[in-house]
Amino acid sequence: MRKRVLLGMSGGVDSSMCAWYLQQMNFEVVGITFNTLSPLSSEKSTQFIQDAKDLAAKLKIEHHTIDVYDDFKREIIDYFVDEYAQGRTPNPCVRCNVTIKWKLLLEYATTYNCDKIATGHYVDIAVRNEFYHIKKGQDPSKDQSYFLWNLSQEILSRCVFPLAKYNKKEVKLKAAELGFARVSTKKESMGVCFLQGEDYRDYIKTNKPESTGNIPGCIVNESGEKIGTHEGVAHYTIGQKRGLNLEQNHGEYVAKINANENTLITSPKNKLMSDSIIIDDFMSCDPNYFNRVQKADARIRGLDAVAPTPCTINKVENKLHIKFSEPVWALTPGQSVVFYKNDIVMGGGFVNEVEFK
Repeated sequence: MRKRVLLGMSGGVDSSMCAWYLQQMNFEVVGITFNTLSPLSSEKSTQFIQDAKDLAAKLKIEHHTIDVYDDFKREIIDYFVDEYAQGRTPNPCVRCNVTIKWKLLLEYATTYNCDKIATGHYVDIAVRNEFYHIKKGQDPSKDQSYFLWNLSQEILSRCVFPLAKYNKKEVKLKAAELGFARVSTKKESMGVCFLQGEDYRDYIKTNKPESTGNIPGCIVNESGEKIGTHEGVAHYTIGQKRGLNLEQNHGEYVAKINANENTLITSPKNKLMSDSIIIDDFMSCDPNYFNRVQKADARIRGLDAVAPTPCTINKVENKLHIKFSEPVWALTPGQSVVFYKNDIVMGGGFVNEVEFK
């Protein structure tokens, strides 16, 4: 009998073509689409659900739509707004992995008697020391490994990633060749899914105007002198210069956000460098990995064009002490630092406190 695989379908070209590639791999595909949008969303906003249904019908595969908006709002949207209000820069895609997307894929795989789970990510699976790891795919411009560092062994052991060996151009050309005109020409969704292209600051103002992160306050320099006013701490992140309402052109950047005092502290750009950091919320694919000092490449942003920074990782009393080979700029509380050996994700963690030089 063919193995059944549960495929997360978003209505885009990647997950849609993933269904076709899985069929070529002799899987019996079951599609599932999680509706994370409010019931008040427009017909245009919910078109992705219909696109997924239409593609599933063309390929003659079983398809299910599951409404998860309430959970998504609580776990992702509220977290997103609240993190900014606390002076942190959230990583909603990483949080969504363990609270919504992959958690539910695993649960519904059991519900629909599926052996495997799949998505349209351009990544692969590698096994090292009998543990499963995420590995970068063939297309560096679509590498999404950074966002998947916190997937459990239970999930990774069941994952199939058909797009790992392809690049985006090949996938779109194949979609057009197969006659999937809508998905092959569809504009790619970038950034945070629920923002739908909207600036996050405007989103916070509109969707949670009562948030303390929207209350204007003072901007002070590193000497404590007031040099301007801000629109609310939720509207800023470490390293930001745009939007600072300074009394003079001081050439200052946001260096620290004190949410309790509703204050931004600024510094010159060259002072936002860090050569070390301590992480207390982390995970590794191999539970033995951090038991000895490790050399790795650290990636501190998602699809950032900046090359990873070599680092040394030393675990001390359940905290990771990270020493970078060269200082990195504007590390931001709330964001992920992900550790690689060659093209393989070894683990990662969330930035907590940051001390600049």
